[in-house]
Amino acid sequence: MFEVYSLLNLTPDHAKGCLVWDQDGTCYLDLYGGHAVISVGHSHPHYIESLTKQLGKIGFYSNAVHIAPQKELAQLLGTLSGYERYQLFLVNSGAEANENAIKLASFYNGKKKVLAFSRAFHGRTSVAVAATDNRKILAPVNETENVVFADFNDEQGVIEAFKKHDFSSVIVEGVQGVGGVQIPSPSFLR
Repeated sequence: MFEVYSLLNLTPDHAKGCLVWDQDGTCYLDLYGGHAVISVGHSHPHYIESLTKQLGKIGFYSNAVHIAPQKELAQLLGTLSGYERYQLFLVNSGAEANENAIKLASFYNGKKKVLAFSRAFHGRTSVAVAATDNRKILAPVNETENVVFADFNDEQGVIEAFKKHDFSSVIVEGVQGVGGVQIPSPSFLR
């Protein structure tokens, strides 16, 4: 395996709810959200039943056709969020979601620059990694003058950045995780 992360000395064997057991049978309280995961707990009967039922019908098919469960999910999310007149674009990871949100904003307003923040992590795809404040994962091909960084939680820094640049979009984590648990003030987010 290619070493992307420093691995913890733990090999999970099985899990249920918020508990994980390793290969030696040691039980852990799982407080880790994980990388690119859904945090619904482990092995919930409804989740297992739904996946098993769908896999029995069809496991995967191209988005070039109508997929009934996707339409059902879109309608449910619209109802639950109170935004029933929205459009859903499903992707495989947060990096892809960030990448496409940045592109969509740029398509919409024709602008190039993105405001991102110190200690941010937005993913490992091209623009998402360019908006991530970590030189270790930034390849030369990802370097761009279109991403401008300001200090996280620095309202005056944001004001100054807007005076100097015309941004297509702003990407910010509501709570930073990879950069340490950094919680912004409500006024900074506004």
